[in-house]
Amino acid sequence: MAGNHPGVPGLGDAPFNAGGRRSARPGAGREVDDDDNGIGDDDVHGRALVLASVARDARLNQKFLLLITLSAAIATLGLLQGSAAVVIGAMLVSPLLGPIMGVGFGLATLESNLIKRSLITMAAGMAVAVIVAMLIIWLSPINDVTPELRARTQPTLLDLGVAVVGGIAGVYAIMRKLSGVMVGVAIATALVPPLSTIGFGLATGRFDFALGSALLFLTNTLAIAFAATIVARVNRFGPSLTAQHTMMQVAGIVVTLGILSIPLALSLNAIVREIGARNAVQTELDRLLDPSDRVDSLNVRMEGDDVSVDGVVLVDQYAAQLNPALARQVQRKLKRSVRVNIVQLRQQTNAAAQVEEQLNRRVTTLEQREGDSRNIIAGLTVGELVPRERVLVDAQARRVVVQRDREAEGEQVAAAIDRIMASVQANHPQWLIQNGALTVAEAPAAEEAAAE
Repeated sequence: MAGNHPGVPGLGDAPFNAGGRRSARPGAGREVDDDDNGIGDDDVHGRALVLASVARDARLNQKFLLLITLSAAIATLGLLQGSAAVVIGAMLVSPLLGPIMGVGFGLATLESNLIKRSLITMAAGMAVAVIVAMLIIWLSPINDVTPELRARTQPTLLDLGVAVVGGIAGVYAIMRKLSGVMVGVAIATALVPPLSTIGFGLATGRFDFALGSALLFLTNTLAIAFAATIVARVNRFGPSLTAQHTMMQVAGIVVTLGILSIPLALSLNAIVREIGARNAVQTELDRLLDPSDRVDSLNVRMEGDDVSVDGVVLVDQYAAQLNPALARQVQRKLKRSVRVNIVQLRQQTNAAAQVEEQLNRRVTTLEQREGDSRNIIAGLTVGELVPRERVLVDAQARRVVVQRDREAEGEQVAAAIDRIMASVQANHPQWLIQNGALTVAEAPAAEEAAAE
C-alpha cells in the first residue's frame, strides 16, 4: 500500500521506523525530490519526524494501557458523580488521540503498517476502557443516570462538527509541536467518556445508552481521523496521487461522513423538536397560570410524534381545566397529539404564612407555660407541706398564689414553706409566686378536702 514518496519514512524506498529513530533523506544525487514540488531537505525531513512522532504515539505498550486504564477509571467515576471537572480530567489523561491520528496519517501516506498498528492500539484501548468502566459500575453502589451520562447518549451533527474542527487543530498542533493546543483538542473531542458510558449501559442493561455512546465515539473517531487525513494531504504528506486517486480518496471520506451524518441529523432534529415543544408548553402554561402562580417542575418529552408533559405547579386557586386547556393550546400550536399531566399544589400566601407562624408561636408558649406550671406545683407540694388544692395557678398571667394559714402552720412549718416558695421562685423568675390568705369560708372546705 506504500506509494512512491521518497524521503518520507515508510513510503517508497525509505524504510519506516515506528520508533522515530531513523528518518530518510532524498535519494542520492538529488537535493530535492521531483515529487516534492520544490520542497527542500529540511521540509522532507520535518515531515519524516512528524510521521515518526505519530507512529510512536500509536504504539501499543504498557504506558498506553496504563494511561487508558486510569483515564477510563477517572471518567467513569466522574460520570457517576455528575462532575464535569472530573470528566475533563479524564480527557486529558486519555492517550486515544495518538492512534486515531495514526489512522489519519496512515490514510494520507497510504502506509498500511501504520494504519494496522493504530487500529490494533485503538481496539485494545477501547476494550480496556469499556471493561474498566463495567467493573467500576458493578462495584459502585450508585448506578443512577446523571446529566453527564445522559449528555453522551445523544450525539448530533454538532458533535461531528466539533470533532472535525478538533481533528484539524490536532494535526496542526502535531506539525507545529504545540502541546498546549493538543490539550484543548483532547478536551473538545471527548473519547474516553463515551467508552465509559458504553460500559455503564452494558453493566446496567441500558442498551440505548450503550448504542448512543458508541455512535458518539464512532463520530469523534472517524471525524478526527478523516480531518487528519485531509490536512496531512494538504501539507504534502504521503505520495503524490493522480487527480483521479485524490478524488476517490476525498469521495470515500465524504461518503463515510455522509452516512454517519444520517443518524446524527435525526438525533439533532429530535432535540430541536423537543426544545420547540418545551418552549411552546412553557409559553402556553404561563398564559394559563395566574401571575402569582409558579412552575415547580416541568418535563416535556417527545414520544414518537406525540408530546408528553408532566410537571408540578404551585397555585393560589385550583384550576380544574388546566390540563385539558393546556393540551388543547399546545396541540393547536404544534399540530401534534399532546398528553398533559400537571399536578397542582396549593401554595401559601404571605398572610397565611404569618398567621401560621403566629399560631405556632402561641402553641409553643402555651406548652411551655403548661410545663412550667406542672414543675411549680410539684416544687411547692414537695413533702406535702402545702396541699395541692391550696395552690392556685394562672398560667395566662404566669401567677401562682399559695393559700396559707400561718397560725395553723406553726413557726417551723411556715419557715419551711417560705424556703420552698423562695426556691421555686428562683427557678422560675418569669413567674410570680406569692402568699394568699386562707379565708374563713374556705377553711372548712379545705379541712374537709384534707380529711378526704
